[in-house]
Amino acid sequence: MPNADDLDDGLDYNYESDPEAEEVAVEDTGAEESKDSQEDEPEEKPHDDDKKRKAGESSEREGRPLSKRQKKLQNSKLKDKKEEQVKYQLDKKKTIPKSSPEEIVEYLATLIREKNPDLSGLELDEMYLKKSDFLSTEKFQEDRNLTNLPNFMSQFSKSPRTIVLSLTNLRIADIYRSLGGNKACVKLFAKNKLKDDLATVEEILSAKSKKNEHIRYFIATPTRLEKLIESTDLFFQGKEKLDILLDASYMDPKANTLLNCENTTVLCKLLKTFLNKKSSVKVLLY
Repeated sequence: MPNADDLDDGLDYNYESDPEAEEVAVEDTGAEESKDSQEDEPEEKPHDDDKKRKAGESSEREGRPLSKRQKKLQNSKLKDKKEEQVKYQLDKKKTIPKSSPEEIVEYLATLIREKNPDLSGLELDEMYLKKSDFLSTEKFQEDRNLTNLPNFMSQFSKSPRTIVLSLTNLRIADIYRSLGGNKACVKLFAKNKLKDDLATVEEILSAKSKKNEHIRYFIATPTRLEKLIESTDLFFQGKEKLDILLDASYMDPKANTLLNCENTTVLCKLLKTFLNKKSSVKVLLY
């Protein structure tokens, strides 16, 4: 009986693959995938073209002169920013006399840096004040005006004598009247001759003088006091306490205060001089 394996049934039982055929198949598959991928990508919409065109037109306008309307809007924004800055500075001037010693010291440090841009860090450090140099007057809730000044002084200034520094000669005259006139005060300002003010200081502060013991307040501008201490050391003598009151609430017609004026640097140097040369000195803001 013939073996079944020997039968020729006409069928090809050779399963060896053809490499060339496989390569063609892979290439065809890749082409189909690429086609499918391209078909999956969204088409660019017409409004995308519009955006690009408008962006191009916008960039082309850069560098061209602004229209009248654009200039008006721009100037309006700048004006608003300036007005906001002015208002902020004005509010700060009003609130700083009522602030804590920490806030006052920080504020003065900012002013010192602004007024002395050419000084080194070491030189600026020599001008800075410490919070321990100041007495806190935050709890005084009344308006800080001439009427309430005597009450303020009775609450916060306990030293036998006080130097009051103010911005203008006119303001000095007003403070002089508010604090009792010649019964308690002397005015040291530019309306007097410097030699006369110097003689007054020497008469009052001389150890031998007894007739002017009732004088408690020396009211001066920073520039006049600076000239006086260049000529006499009497303010620094003795161990008794000395207060320095800064009339910081007052504003002149141009909104300048004692702290924010052309003499700010003079004021800060004066304070440092007194704090360094005289024992038991405290600074108060009104």
